[in-house]
Amino acid sequence: MDVSGMFSDDQMAVICCFGALAVCGLVAALSFHFGPAGRQQTPMDVAQNRTLPLQKRPDLGQHQDRRAA
Repeated sequence: MDVSGMFSDDQMAVICCFGALAVCGLVAALSFHFGPAGRQQTPMDVAQNRTLPLQKRPDLGQHQDRRAA
């Protein structure tokens, strides 16, 4: 099948760009589906993903003599 005779160079470039976008979308969809973002979370996963509470920062007023130049 000779498509170079049917389409001009510009048309072939546009068709190839759309084809590349379609392939990238397919790879992204497969990556999402089989990756960690597409998996169902179990209650154990939810418990492990909880954030830790922030600790109060120590008072830096006592270390005024230790400053950078």
